[in-house]
Amino acid sequence: MEQMNPEDLDALAEYSSPLVRGSEAVITITRPDLESNSYLSQLFALSGESSRRLTHNWRDYAPEIRSSWSGYLSAAKKEAGQLFVGSTLETAHRITDNHLGVSEFALDDEGARGLYVARVAEPGRYGQDEDIPASEEAPRRITSAAYLSNGLGYTNDRPARAFIVDLVEPGLGKSGIAGGAEVPLSTLLKTPESDVHDPQFSPSGNRVSVVAALAPDHGEPDLRSTVWLLGGDHPEALQLPRMSVHLHRWVDDETVLLVGNELVRDELDFVAQMPGLFVHDTTAGTTRRLSDPETVAITSIRPQIVGHGIDGSVLDDASVIAVVDADGASRIVSIDLTAENVGFDELTFLTDETTVVNGFDLDGDTVVFTAQTPSNGAVLAQAGITTSRDAHANADASRPAAATLREHPAPANSVLPQVLRVDGEGGPITGWLAKPTGEGPFPVILNIHGGPFAQYTHGWFDETQVLTSAGYAVVYANPRGSGGRTREWGTAVQGNMAAPAMADVLAVLERALAGDPQLDSSRLGVQGGSYGGYLTAMITAADHRFQAAIVERGYLDPDSFVGTSDIGRFFTEEYTTRDRQAIDRQSPLAHASQVRTPSLVMHSELDFRCPLEQAQQYYAALQRAGVDTELLIFPGENHELSRAGQPRHRRQRFEAMLDWWDQHLGGNVDADLDDPTTSANS
Repeated sequence: MEQMNPEDLDALAEYSSPLVRGSEAVITITRPDLESNSYLSQLFALSGESSRRLTHNWRDYAPEIRSSWSGYLSAAKKEAGQLFVGSTLETAHRITDNHLGVSEFALDDEGARGLYVARVAEPGRYGQDEDIPASEEAPRRITSAAYLSNGLGYTNDRPARAFIVDLVEPGLGKSGIAGGAEVPLSTLLKTPESDVHDPQFSPSGNRVSVVAALAPDHGEPDLRSTVWLLGGDHPEALQLPRMSVHLHRWVDDETVLLVGNELVRDELDFVAQMPGLFVHDTTAGTTRRLSDPETVAITSIRPQIVGHGIDGSVLDDASVIAVVDADGASRIVSIDLTAENVGFDELTFLTDETTVVNGFDLDGDTVVFTAQTPSNGAVLAQAGITTSRDAHANADASRPAAATLREHPAPANSVLPQVLRVDGEGGPITGWLAKPTGEGPFPVILNIHGGPFAQYTHGWFDETQVLTSAGYAVVYANPRGSGGRTREWGTAVQGNMAAPAMADVLAVLERALAGDPQLDSSRLGVQGGSYGGYLTAMITAADHRFQAAIVERGYLDPDSFVGTSDIGRFFTEEYTTRDRQAIDRQSPLAHASQVRTPSLVMHSELDFRCPLEQAQQYYAALQRAGVDTELLIFPGENHELSRAGQPRHRRQRFEAMLDWWDQHLGGNVDADLDDPTTSANS
């Protein structure tokens, strides 16, 4: 493959969920398949140069390995996943048959039990009764503030519940036999009213826990959640500070590690909260934050402990290995278990400034991880573990580079973006310039990320490669409001969602144009998705230098978003405030009459994060303003189209983008189309 074209999507792969098993690293390899219009994923064992496929179903993922038991989730083509467990991954068999599938699980090795989460549909809904199609189901009676979830739909009539299942081999029965319908009996546990997730056992198996909302939703939005202990007559909530818990891991039967957000002001105070690492002592009822709330953002990757005694007890000098978001990267760090409010500059980093880690496991004094790098979208690598105490004792020692163990080949002519550091009004801005190979001048597309509290990274990005292969230079940045920096950087757009970020992305664009004569400043485009779609619409209302724009899955009308989005009851009011004039200043719909730029409005039919009506209203407003505009709607897709949508739709999305840019920017018309070193779109 010489270039990254839309039809090359199924040549890509993702490495994830690494686990160390003896001398092997087990990973999940996932890739889009255009022919079947679905995703293939299987578990592989890698050791040295050898590679073995361990599982052979259509979609095998989320492996867990214990001494006596191993398991994973597995799904037939376009079906929901079920739990497979056995003495090894290779011998695992199906042990669940939940109608709506299993979403998560944990294994109790000593107790030979599995704890899993599955949605339980109300009778007569979601295909349980073949005589009742979806259009003939009973009406839904709704009294809660939240009742939809992007990528799922209605939630209250199919709550997520926790189940226990014994893992003991079934003996002479038909359970576990391929083709047989029998599975072991699962027991539904008593859980809180709200959806549960993140099932966990403590090391001894005595603690059984999940994460769920602190209080039932009776019509008022509330972001508080906590860890609930299950297995008794009633679920028991841990008494935590006011926070939203993302993940938890038991250190021992009395101590639990938490990853989550503190909700400092009240139960809706979520804007730019830096996810923290916490230790909660269930005996004393105390909670201590290990990471600094202003500078350190822990990612939603489960942390692990280094420093267990022979008997499994946690030693005084134990450390937590976790992943933090840095500016343009996700880096593995070591933090003392006894630490308190450790700042970013005090962290002990195990990986470099450009690698984007998505999973890791510990192997003695090393950490094995999967990641993206600037030159590759799927890498398995290994790094040494240095604790903060080691770092202080050897302050002058440089961190050894990570060793790449395996990588999926990227397209041969992938471009390596140039990092731009630009002084902005609010501080230095990190940005990138990716240029096609060959000679310019190249038309330039300003690409803007969603969030806003998210970030572009140094990692290999298919969208950038498709655009550069077609002859377009791409400029992108992490403006104020983005993640990966400080809380102050993230809150800079609260109450003023457009102006600070607009100034920053345009400053990076202007630096790129001024510093590179191969860029054609007379042929500029701007595009973005979600918050990026929002900012694109606000830019084209105020700045008419762009020849065309693509507004994708945008946050376009703060008013209607309140009642239609799955996060509408708190997002708009926390970001744009409740002030009428302030909302109007920040509303793309209110500014649509000022747009002069030809605009392609792209949206997904089942997007419940930024609902389709956002695009429909904006498209109609552009038409009324006489703007050259088109509306492109993807059926069956949600807010995650560009990342996890049907492969054919992802390809068609790329094709629609390139067609729009070719119409309005013309691609690299000066490129030599017979020269294989150019990336012009032929």
